[in-house]
Amino acid sequence: MTTTPARTTTDQSTPDPAGPVRNETPVQGPAAPWTARCTPFLERYALLILFVLLCVFFSTYGPTSGTFPSLANVRNILGNEAVIAVTALASIIPLTCGQFDLSVGSIVGLSSIVTASAAAEHDLPVAAAIGLGVLSGSLVGLFNGVLVARIGVNPLIATLGTATLVAGLISLYTANQVISIGIPESITAIGSGTWLGLPRTVFWLALVAVAVYYLLTHTPYGRYLASVGVSPGSARLVGLRVDRYVLSSFVLSGGLAGIAGVLLLARAGTANPAVGPGFTLAALSAAFLGATAIKPGTFNVVGTLLGVLFVAVSVNGLVLAGAADWVQPTFNGAALIIAVALSTAIARRRAGT
Repeated sequence: MTTTPARTTTDQSTPDPAGPVRNETPVQGPAAPWTARCTPFLERYALLILFVLLCVFFSTYGPTSGTFPSLANVRNILGNEAVIAVTALASIIPLTCGQFDLSVGSIVGLSSIVTASAAAEHDLPVAAAIGLGVLSGSLVGLFNGVLVARIGVNPLIATLGTATLVAGLISLYTANQVISIGIPESITAIGSGTWLGLPRTVFWLALVAVAVYYLLTHTPYGRYLASVGVSPGSARLVGLRVDRYVLSSFVLSGGLAGIAGVLLLARAGTANPAVGPGFTLAALSAAFLGATAIKPGTFNVVGTLLGVLFVAVSVNGLVLAGAADWVQPTFNGAALIIAVALSTAIARRRAGT
């Protein structure tokens, strides 16, 4: 008897080489609390919001409502704060590199004295006098850079010592006398008068701000400078000459502080040997306030300018309201302490520590 082998029935469907298609919907976690969503926004724009609220308050507050929002007062604030703003921009270059420069205020005073003396007492051409003023600032910055980058002196000690030394040399040269006679009108014209309704110093500030912004954010030098500031050891491992970047940051800071000194002379029309050192605290306050805004945890140009305006508007409004003379230094000191504390807290939060 012949048997027929059983026929094996197979599935004729062709399997999908990619495997079965799974129609799955991604599982979404719970939505982040509103505080977590708002925190980044507040970190970036809290200072700007406070600035706007201050302007609104002083514009509507009885004792200041008639004077604070006036065009004359706005021009006065912008014109006077241009010097501090340039000084603050000078200070953020070493800060970006992880260094402190406590001599920027003294350099401002030195540049003002050098420019005034060269033009008024030695009859040098205005361009040469201004060039000497800026050069003097750069040379002091070079001195700071050699101390810190080449010799290894702590930047706080080095620049504090330089500031004291420069102040002493200014006092020796001027015998503590103000240089007010013989300042050429072509110099004072830089800081007096208006263009397009704004003080001329505002336009010089704008040029400096654009230059520093471009340098720090759109050039390899600025990126390398920030890398050195974040981790000098890692920067060395990738081949960066850390000492060169540190030294150059002080030179640039000194040169910009020299420009601020020229603007101070042009704005005031006199060179006062006692004025310069007072700019250091105001500049650092603005720089650290700026590091809490726009790009929190980073020294940036826009935040620094906002910090300058915030302090200026606060002090101006308080003075117009009848506050005493001690308000300005007290406010600057408090602003510096709060700004450093906030920037440190932001840095720790971002690092997860």
